[in-house]
Amino acid sequence: MAAPVFRHRVDHADVSGMSVRIRVLVVGLDPRLARDLKQALPRGGPVVLTGPVTDAAEAVEVLSRGLTELVIVDVDRVDGRGTEIIATIADGGGRGRVLAASANGSPELSADALLAGASGVLPSVRDRSLVEVFRRALAGELVLPVDDLSRLVGRITAPSAAEGAGAAAVGSLTPREREILQLLAAGASTAELAESFGISPLTVQSHVKNILAKLGVHSKVEAVRLAWRHGLAATPV
Repeated sequence: MAAPVFRHRVDHADVSGMSVRIRVLVVGLDPRLARDLKQALPRGGPVVLTGPVTDAAEAVEVLSRGLTELVIVDVDRVDGRGTEIIATIADGGGRGRVLAASANGSPELSADALLAGASGVLPSVRDRSLVEVFRRALAGELVLPVDDLSRLVGRITAPSAAEGAGAAAVGSLTPREREILQLLAAGASTAELAESFGISPLTVQSHVKNILAKLGVHSKVEAVRLAWRHGLAATPV
């Protein structure tokens, strides 16, 4: 089946009334990213933004102390260490999610960030919808600018001969599980999957759990990366 295009959406009433805090830490050398995000986010909303801190060690320390759940890494750093920092944070015990941020929208940088362990890439248009982006990342969803999805997947889908086990795992999925994984790779949320298939969110979660077990991964983001690697995911044109 052809994968529909899912775009970032946000319920403004829900954002203004949401009491659960989303603690976000910015990592970068240039203070403009943190400043721009603060200006884009709604005042009095659920997001508490801190930083920037300059390197992975500081970010890992903040995560280890339970002071944040989501880290935004500027991959446009002049020292070129953005991807390295993402990998260090992502390997730090799974204490938080990591998103990449790039002003130039380079598919190469974004693909490298995803392969390093990022849970997604911030959209170039930064407004109140960032709240929904942050929520989805914390829920384990893959969040990507849909207009760049085809280019990103094109940079990632290059399976090597050593990945035969991954191909076999993808091949073990049932037709319904393959459809669900395809739509996850196209940016669908749990609620959107439930509506698309006419099933409950709990049933979707059960399917996703089975998919992760068969693929031998621990998150939906990892499952989507594997799907991309082995040509399973359909992308928007």
